[in-house]
Amino acid sequence: MTAIETNNLSFQYGKKPVLQNLTIQITQGDFFGIIGPNGAGKTTLLKIFAGLLKPQQGEVQLFGKKSDEIPIKERAKLLSYVPQENYFYFDFTVLDVVLFGRHPYLKQMERPKKSDIDKAINALKFTDALEFKNRSVLELSSGERQRVILARALTSEPKILLLDEPTSYLDITHQVEIINILKKLNQEGITIIFLSHDINLTSIACNRVLLLSEGKMIACDVPAKIINKDLIKAVYKIEPQIISSPDSAKPQIILPS
Repeated sequence: MTAIETNNLSFQYGKKPVLQNLTIQITQGDFFGIIGPNGAGKTTLLKIFAGLLKPQQGEVQLFGKKSDEIPIKERAKLLSYVPQENYFYFDFTVLDVVLFGRHPYLKQMERPKKSDIDKAINALKFTDALEFKNRSVLELSSGERQRVILARALTSEPKILLLDEPTSYLDITHQVEIINILKKLNQEGITIIFLSHDINLTSIACNRVLLLSEGKMIACDVPAKIINKDLIKAVYKIEPQIISSPDSAKPQIILPS
């Protein structure tokens, strides 16, 4: 089944085109990576998937239905969006933050029930963040906070998880932790759509990769067909050396010295 499909999708800010005539199919169960230089349109595309932006041309379908015709609460049950920046200005506990993910299932002014709290606890367990549940979210490190944000997204029980640079600002240890959590979620059937500037990390994690440049689709295929010398040189204007990962045989870039 197709989880997300776009047809001739275009978007612009003012008179500046950002995305141009994108036609993409993302299958349910994909671990789908989006790469490209700064200004390629990656974050804009993710926000359109999430319903935060509306394209000027074309449409987005979620599981065969037009996205803009799906009620907001119902769409929030289908997908969760994790932005690159997550700011907290109030002294919420971690459990309170994760419970925000249950809002699509609650009536106006309704307080979370025990079943909602149980789902939040299970999400914290899954992301190995349960020990933080009574701590202030303001006290957490970047890696801890990212696991909590993932738990919040999971608490809405989405079929699709959209992530904008989920490993940015994290050290290698925490990057690996986040990728392993996403792999586990993908194995449980959640479609992962993962935007990153880290081409090597994207290659290792994803089964399909979309390469964007100046709002246009350059290619969309398995990592071995996207991360090759000719495409990387054409898009990023560098002369890379491509090797195979000894563990996965996935392509990896060595930058020129």
